[in-house]
Amino acid sequence: MSTTVQRLRAEMLARDEGKDTLSPGADYRTLREYNHLLVLNCVRLQGPIARVAIAQQTGLSKTTVSNIIDQLLQDDLVIEGDFVDAAPTGGRRPILVHFNAEIGLILGVEVGYTVLTLITTSLSGEVKSVYTEPFDITIPPVNCLTRVATAIRIFMARYALPWDLIIGIGLGIAAPVNVQSRTLVYPPGEHSWQGIDIAANLSQEFGVPVYVDNNANLAALSEGHYGVGMPYNDYVYVVIGQGIGSGLVRNRQVYRGALGAAGEIGHLAIVPDGPACMCGKHGCLETVADNDAIIDDAIQGRTLFQRGKHGSITPRLANQEEVDINDVLHAASQGDPASQQALAQAGRYVGTAVATMISLLNPQAIILDGVAVRNSPIFYEALRTAAEQLTIPTIWAQTVLTIGQLGDLAVALGAASMVIAAAFTPMSSMSEIPVSSGSMSP
Repeated sequence: MSTTVQRLRAEMLARDEGKDTLSPGADYRTLREYNHLLVLNCVRLQGPIARVAIAQQTGLSKTTVSNIIDQLLQDDLVIEGDFVDAAPTGGRRPILVHFNAEIGLILGVEVGYTVLTLITTSLSGEVKSVYTEPFDITIPPVNCLTRVATAIRIFMARYALPWDLIIGIGLGIAAPVNVQSRTLVYPPGEHSWQGIDIAANLSQEFGVPVYVDNNANLAALSEGHYGVGMPYNDYVYVVIGQGIGSGLVRNRQVYRGALGAAGEIGHLAIVPDGPACMCGKHGCLETVADNDAIIDDAIQGRTLFQRGKHGSITPRLANQEEVDINDVLHAASQGDPASQQALAQAGRYVGTAVATMISLLNPQAIILDGVAVRNSPIFYEALRTAAEQLTIPTIWAQTVLTIGQLGDLAVALGAASMVIAAAFTPMSSMSEIPVSSGSMSP
């Protein structure tokens, strides 16, 4: 195992256990020192960069920077190569310092309602390998964790990935997560996850640090690192799929709230006395606008008939078995009025909720994602129109409405980014990891 990878793991695990220092005799304490992190992160986020520029950026002396760079070179965390053009007055050309993003790998995992996605990335967030398989999050939690662990082993074997290079695992799950207790605020599906520390279970299983957060928070994080959220300090990420969730970013920090349940837009009450929700309430947004609600509406033609449009026409999907959201999108594109009305109605409901978020938070941007958002102009336009109609015009004019660009890898990439940030963030800052924009794209 690379000595540096081993040391990074030990440092992160020590933080996880609440220790201020590593065991006696460990020689990696220098990385914990503020100046070392300052220099390393300067190279990581702004490099390739010359030593003199690092001194200017950090405010440290050239001698201090040079000593730290020499230590980081020994640890293989940075490498040197290429030159900066010399000044007009001549002189020696400075050598550029590069972050060695290839020294280890990060494993990012998305535990979705129906799909499990795994990726590996470099320490710069570059995606190296991808694996997906069907999943059912409603099975008992012990079974869920066993399935996740098995999938990780299959993934590692399929791509011949050595555990010696894995620095840590980041995992996103379709439920709010209390990052302090590392447990779910309330469970997905029908089975209780009460008291189950997902991170501790997987860390014990694989012997590496594990970090867990809500799917939408991690997708918001990755869009801020690598996607359309990069230009903004304040934005809301909203995803419509099997359920509806959002991640809130304020001043480039993911805002989680007191328990970790901030952003639960899917449980805004939209339809009084509406359908029953898994949370125990009625009329929540996701009961009338997530993929399942859209599919059900398209099959039954409920909105079509309620709006008095083509009431004598049988919905195209009424007699089709195993309908999914892509079937609805295809039927709508072929002119099926029931599918078109279902998408438009769901879009209006989501637009209403988005308008509420805009009025409450006044974000610079709303980032939308999900299959319907990406592939149905009917859904998107209905959403946009409803949001505009229900938002104060001056606020709406200053709010960007856009579609996420990371797609199906957004959560897993955000999970990997969470581990990268943990590896290079002081313990005192770990409660809120910043959404720092990188220079590379996945």
